[in-house]
Amino acid sequence: GINAEYGLSKLTGPGLHPGVTISIGQELKNVKGKMQTLLKGNPPLIHRSNSSTGRQRPVEVEGVNTKFFAGTEDGFLIYTDWKAEKDPESGKLVSSKPVYAISSHAGPIHCLLRSPFYNYIIMSVGGWSLSIWKEGESEILQTSRSPVKFTAACWSPTRPGVFFIGREDGNIDVWDLMDRSHEPSMTQNISSSAITSLVPYRVSAKQVLLGVGDDFGTLHILELPWSLRQPSPNETVNMASYFERECSRIDYYKEREANRPTNVSGPSEPAIPMALETDEEEEERLKKSFNSYLTMEKDFLVKLGLKRDDDPVALIH
Repeated sequence: GINAEYGLSKLTGPGLHPGVTISIGQELKNVKGKMQTLLKGNPPLIHRSNSSTGRQRPVEVEGVNTKFFAGTEDGFLIYTDWKAEKDPESGKLVSSKPVYAISSHAGPIHCLLRSPFYNYIIMSVGGWSLSIWKEGESEILQTSRSPVKFTAACWSPTRPGVFFIGREDGNIDVWDLMDRSHEPSMTQNISSSAITSLVPYRVSAKQVLLGVGDDFGTLHILELPWSLRQPSPNETVNMASYFERECSRIDYYKEREANRPTNVSGPSEPAIPMALETDEEEEERLKKSFNSYLTMEKDFLVKLGLKRDDDPVALIH
């Protein structure tokens, strides 16, 4: 077999990240099969250990996606390439620098899972939060800090927008992105100890089971209800559109931030303090603002056919 070792280099400075879990873009059996047939070639893309001599020789891995995600013990999500690089000083093959390394979780990343419907969508779970990423892009979704640590996770095998999160208090959060994206759709208590593993199993089109393991060593078998196993019409297309919209929104925000001037008034110009309003001036300003709102409301209702043009507007004087 192939015995390749890879160190998770830090983006800046020397040293390695303490890795916990990884996620590659192709099925392991496909990668292994291609690598086993490519034992010749010159490009030093990865190195293969020779157990008898301890030396390393290059292996050609054309046709294999060599980029992968890795979660670390200190909460970093790393996107890197297992192609080895030549050190300009020593000439030795060394691990390449990460494409990016983001401190995304306040604790070890326990789970790094690709969606069974979109190979480019990855969920990372660690500490008190979860994040969803698009490969080659930035973070699409990040939850607010939970009061309880997350300990396990899995995607639904039948619904693209559903996933399950195991918690330290023995509860499971059920997330349905077709319903809401800011909080779980429901929370179900399973055990009095921490959830340690979640494994879905599709028995048939009418039955999907969820295996839940806890810190006591107990296995719980749950049957998912119809609403969590039956996808809505066009859910696969709608969720793909949702991910694309989120990526476009984030790109727009980054572009706007990059083009925003750092100091409009200039560094040498002192800031001019705003004059305080009197009570009468504040009341007059609020009246004008509310009257403007009432006028806009009437125009909107006229366009909907709910009011006529000659209907009066009850302005405040």
